[in-house]
Amino acid sequence: MKFDFMGNRFKAFALSGTLIVISLVMVLVLGLNYGIDFKGGNLIQIRFQDTMDEFKIREAFGKMGQFYFTPAQLIIQAVDGGQGREFIIQYPAAPSDEEKYAKQYTDILRELKKVAPFNDDSLQTSNIGPTVGSEMKNQAMIAAFLSVIGILLYLAWRFENQSAAGAVLAILHDLFIILGFIAITRIEFDVTVLAAVLTMLGYSVNDSIVVLDRVRENRRLMKDKNLTEMINDSINQTLGRTINTSLTTLFTLVALIVFGGASIKGFAVVLTVGIIVGTYSSIFVASPLLIHLAPAKKKADKR
Repeated sequence: MKFDFMGNRFKAFALSGTLIVISLVMVLVLGLNYGIDFKGGNLIQIRFQDTMDEFKIREAFGKMGQFYFTPAQLIIQAVDGGQGREFIIQYPAAPSDEEKYAKQYTDILRELKKVAPFNDDSLQTSNIGPTVGSEMKNQAMIAAFLSVIGILLYLAWRFENQSAAGAVLAILHDLFIILGFIAITRIEFDVTVLAAVLTMLGYSVNDSIVVLDRVRENRRLMKDKNLTEMINDSINQTLGRTINTSLTTLFTLVALIVFGGASIKGFAVVLTVGIIVGTYSSIFVASPLLIHLAPAKKKADKR
């Protein structure tokens, strides 16, 4: 069965344009909900008397009463060699404009010890100040920028100008929409979510390359067809591969969302949405744009 993707490209462009505008407005109005990694916070390295895990620790914090943060905001990491008892726990810094929160630091340790006893001699505490958090944010932005530059250089080397431009516009399309999703859902933007965004961009580029490579091959094999028909055939030829790859990846991510811990849920949710958006853009954005970015001598082939 052959689908007429090119015949519906203007509807897809309208949908994409709407989503991009909404996403940009949400990012500008709401901003990103930065996590501990970028805002700063408190860190506890602690050895419990009983064997614990991430779920038990979050449950213990849930029994401790009302603080200025929720158990879902904790970042929990088991210490190697800790035999399931030693953990590093991070929680957000207290709001600086409310003095009463500064006293809750000792209250947190006291209440935690009641519901999950720990050894005082193993307790280590430290603070990640806003300056450090700001520095991490800057480093993360630099890392993201360099990653995007690397992708753009590769595309410029691999494809001719219009194909590379279509892939670049598809990347920007995916980036704006996923940032808008993060802003709307208020998912904490930490290093794991940043990793999900970069992974999504790499996945989107890879998906676009598969389609664009087929388009390049068919330009030699389908000289009797106009550009629109040739691109539509190329998408249909790679559609099975695209769907199979996306579905197998999504199955894994859904399993992480359902059965994974809270610390990885943001990563899995963002990457799930990112793969759906990236698959859509490789079919309805990167490829159709070739028609409108083609040199003037080829535009006579459009319908």
